Amino acid sequence: MFMKYIAPFFILFIILTSPLICIGQDSDSTEVFNPYIDDITQRIPSLEDLIDSALVHSPMLKFQDADIAFWKYKVKTARREFMQNFYIDGLLQTDIWDAYTSNQTNVGSLSEILTFQDSYRALVSVSLRLPMDDFYDRRNRVKTAFKDVEKSMAQKDNLILQLRKDIILQYNTLIVNQRVLKIANDNVIANALQKEMGDKEFLNGQTTLYELARINEMYRKAVTDFETARIAFYNAYMILQEMTGIKFNVSISIE
Repeated sequence: MFMKYIAPFFILFIILTSPLICIGQDSDSTEVFNPYIDDITQRIPSLEDLIDSALVHSPMLKFQDADIAFWKYKVKTARREFMQNFYIDGLLQTDIWDAYTSNQTNVGSLSEILTFQDSYRALVSVSLRLPMDDFYDRRNRVKTAFKDVEKSMAQKDNLILQLRKDIILQYNTLIVNQRVLKIANDNVIANALQKEMGDKEFLNGQTTLYELARINEMYRKAVTDFETARIAFYNAYMILQEMTGIKFNVSISIE
């Protein structure tokens, strides 16, 4: 008689404890991750490795590196601005001269001579125009450019700090979400057994309709909490992948 009542509970327990989230090394791996028993931190890179990867793949840090390089070029430009006041002018001119001469000697012979002459003239001039504003304010402009570089580097340090904090928070969120998922799963199992027992007691006239409704409501809430915990765990896992730029060697499927 005892086995008659305990057998359905045992079968229901086996069904409900089967993993709803399967995580394996890859599609061909026989090793399966059980989120209700195993530890997700043992299947993904360490926290420091995740932080290092996030720093390498962060688009914001890449943008900040480009901004730093931009301001460094601005420093070079500020240092060389005075050269815009120097001017070099050049002129090259070519002239062709021709001459015709006719001479008659004493003996009556006539000689004619036609001559050509080329002449080249080159002119190079250097001039300097130095506005007083450039003369007195050049040092300030260079210092300003240096400060822009320092400001951009400080912004990068702040981004690194913020990114490290975000990875730490997301990593811990993933851990907490798995723990909550385990609790939610145990709660579903307990409420499912209680619901099964309540249904039988109601059929046997051992409990009221009000009590049966209360038990069913507790079961529905447990299932809802489980679904919420399951999605939260999945989201935390996927977000951590995107933030670090790493595709973990773990696959998740939610049925």
